[in-house]
Parts: sequence; structure tokens; C-alpha cells
Amino acid sequence: MRPAPVATHHEDAAARIDSWWRLPSAAAADEAARAALAAMPRADGLLRFSVLRSPSEPLVFLQSLWTSAAAREHYVRHVAASPRASVDDKVPGIERDRALTEVIGAVTIADAPAAKWVTRRLPGTDVRALAERELARLRTEPGLVRVAAGAGEGEVVVVEEWAASASPDGVFYEPVGAVAPA
Repeated sequence: MRPAPVATHHEDAAARIDSWWRLPSAAAADEAARAALAAMPRADGLLRFSVLRSPSEPLVFLQSLWTSAAAREHYVRHVAASPRASVDDKVPGIERDRALTEVIGAVTIADAPAAKWVTRRLPGTDVRALAERELARLRTEPGLVRVAAGAGEGEVVVVEEWAASASPDGVFYEPVGAVAPA
């Protein structure tokens, strides 16, 4: 794996794993973020693995982008336990939540680097329509650089990328690092 820019969209991505970790302290969150990057193995179909950390709370957001749902499922069923155990050995006490989503789309609003990421989970029954509405609604948000939406079972996960000068509502994440296959 090689270092790569943090990004929550890839034109070849069809599936994602969006994960949220809560840790007991800021120091533990920093250590968990570094451990997750180091533990991520090369896996068939993996395009990018990005790790972001909240500067205000002991929270980490992790996202992997996959070429297909089948590649993601193979990783979840046959590979994920090993990197998870490696992180848990270094940083106990992680509270985890995740969503397995299919990529619905992404919109680039400004050709600028993002500095802050916000994630939102929206419950719904017609998740594709909800994701498309969110993408359309967010196209005009001042300070928003890019937005990506994924649909999971009964929910949509929206990842918003904001410019450094923007002040997004709620908890936001800043990039720690990312890796991609060489």
C-alpha cells in the first residue's frame, strides 16, 4: 500500500465501508487512526482507504472505497478481522459503528482542496431517491467542495467535503491519511 490523498470519492468506486469509531480519549483516537492506516492490508478491489479524525471529540471516521460490492463483501467476511484485531491490540476500548453502502453518486462543486469532512446518516425507505435529493440539495451550499452519497440498508450516508474557510454544522473530521494499492 502506498500513501494517497484523503478522498471520499473515486470514479471507479461502486461500494463503500463507512465506519465511525468513538474512543475514550483524544490520544487514543490519534493512536487508533494511525494504527488503522498501518493495519490496512492490500485487498482485491480496494481503491482507497481514508482515515479522518475529529479535532473536537475522540472520534475517527474511516472509509474504504471498493470496485464492487462483491470485493467489499469478500473483505468484510474474510479479511477484516485481522486488521481489526491488530488495531484492538494497540488501542482497546473502541466503540464501532459502520455502514456498508453502494455508491449513488458524487458532485464536485469547487475545484479546491477540502479541509473538513462531515458525515450524515439519513434513514429512509427509498434510499436511492433520498441520496439523489441530498446530492441535488447540497450543490449550492457555500463552502462545500464535494459531496458523495452512498445507500445502505434503510439509510443514506452523505459525506460532505468542505473548504478550510467553511464552518460546517456539527462534528467535522480532518484528514489523518490514506492508502491505496501501489
